Amino acid sequence: MLFQSPSVATDRHIELKGQTVTAPGQLKAISKTGIEVESTKKAAIGTRLEVFFELPALKVFNDMDLFGYVRAVHDTPNGYSLAIEFIEPTPHEQAIIEDFIDYKKRLHELSLKAKPV
Repeated sequence: MLFQSPSVATDRHIELKGQTVTAPGQLKAISKTGIEVESTKKAAIGTRLEVFFELPALKVFNDMDLFGYVRAVHDTPNGYSLAIEFIEPTPHEQAIIEDFIDYKKRLHELSLKAKPV
């Protein structure tokens, strides 16, 4: 669960842009309402960030450019985990995210069916 919304794990490149710093990171989880990102840069709770990442959804690769607020920060072995809540994604952006989440859930269900008992 991420911001009271079902989430799926992923591992995709992401760019985080604040007022003065742009940093790379790894997108670790995504929900309809936000993302979890691992980065070497720390951001304070309440910081507004712009995030750039790519999602395969709706039969194409989509370049995502969203804004969000940092809602939680935790230390990790590789830096920091940032929970970022989206600020009003468009209906099209929401459709892309929902399609990606559905795709990841289908993959997970197929992997469970393929495992021998």
